[in-house]
Amino acid sequence: MNGRIRLGFATAVFFGACSWAGAVLQFGRAAVEITPPLEMPFHVPQRPPFPVVPAEGVHDPLHVKAVVFADNGVKAAIVACDLTSIPVHFIDQARRRIGEITSVPPENVMITATHTHTGPNIRPQNFQRATPEQKRVAAEYLRQLPEFIAESVRAAERDLRDARLHGAIGQVDGVAFNRRFLMRDGTVRANPGKSDVKVLADIVRPAGPTDPSLPLLYLAAPDGKPLATLFNFAIHLDTTGGFRYSADFPHAIDRILAAVKGPEMMSHFTYGAAGNINHYYLLDPQRHHRVKGYDEASRIGTHLAAEIIRCYDHLRPLPATAIKVSREIVPLLLHEKIAPELAKKYGDAPTFDDRDTRYTRRGDKYTFDAEVMVITIGDEVAFVGAPGELFVELGFAIKHGSPYQFTFINSLANGSIGYVPNRKAHSEGAYGASLQSTKCHPGSGEAIVDSAIRQLITHREFTPTDF
Repeated sequence: MNGRIRLGFATAVFFGACSWAGAVLQFGRAAVEITPPLEMPFHVPQRPPFPVVPAEGVHDPLHVKAVVFADNGVKAAIVACDLTSIPVHFIDQARRRIGEITSVPPENVMITATHTHTGPNIRPQNFQRATPEQKRVAAEYLRQLPEFIAESVRAAERDLRDARLHGAIGQVDGVAFNRRFLMRDGTVRANPGKSDVKVLADIVRPAGPTDPSLPLLYLAAPDGKPLATLFNFAIHLDTTGGFRYSADFPHAIDRILAAVKGPEMMSHFTYGAAGNINHYYLLDPQRHHRVKGYDEASRIGTHLAAEIIRCYDHLRPLPATAIKVSREIVPLLLHEKIAPELAKKYGDAPTFDDRDTRYTRRGDKYTFDAEVMVITIGDEVAFVGAPGELFVELGFAIKHGSPYQFTFINSLANGSIGYVPNRKAHSEGAYGASLQSTKCHPGSGEAIVDSAIRQLITHREFTPTDF
């Protein structure tokens, strides 16, 4: 495939091998615990200077969960990590290690973060105020993290067995809400007012939609033994609060599904296009105040688990041959109003790393790479991975353009580029789309959508005669 132009610069596409034989699908799954020591700096979503806060305890353990699909010699893996996000250098390290200890091609591994806000801070640049002991613990944990990710893939590959693939698409209303609102003065604000009734009275309506769909895949052994349930939903994992480690509401789902299907079945949650979606329903006068806590996480998890259980009664078998993998490196343009800050800091350097991102200078403009990845199984199942917090409108655009009935939008996959708003949100500003909260130039989100749809269509059109 020829490179395409996005935001003024060429992209590159890499296709993995494709399987066309009607072989039985093989599937493996594994979970590796990654709960840090309490001395590890806790994730605190604040701006510099970052506070360094140790954890107060563990509510429930954090994990890396890997699933591996194999068919006719082609293997692909999807890894979900109970972390807020994963900088790309950890992705690179984990993939290199996966290449050393497994036969799964590193380029066929999609590594995602669930976006739990009750996890460790894994960015060393935020540790300036840490004690020597905290820095020592953090350094050791960060050294081990890529190994944990790789080990989950190795264990899942060892678990490969014949499996039957089934699917359903549920719907859960009333737990996820767009957090951007149109105000009476014509502006758009994010979570306006909190508990201020006067400000809440100035809300006209939400400024965007939500995505209530809950696509799920259920895999079982030929004898019916449950193996895993994969599901995807668009909502921020910021419902527990506090300073105890927790996987947030997926923990409640784990517990409930294990009670229904047995502890051998692994639940595998991936974070959808929820850059502007959270659980606060500001338009409800009974719940206009912000609600957080383990009870709230359990409430949301119970709603989702109930819909998954309902969907178990409506599963249908899905074709499970022909695993295809592709990825496209899309250079995104840094917002032009941020570029002068980097020019002042790095001068004429052609490339440089700033925090989690590597930039390339092109005249007076800067680009950074976004890896857009697609894994498809048969003619109905697709996983799309993008390295940022996509706004829900972008997730809808990918789903609407996808020729696959079951399209999972995995945000925060293979890197972390921050919020990725759509063009409309860029023009409105407010949190998630303002210069203080996104580095993406307008059109970046649409470039990611274009790449995903282009790859999805190519997967469906790709036939052996193309060789």
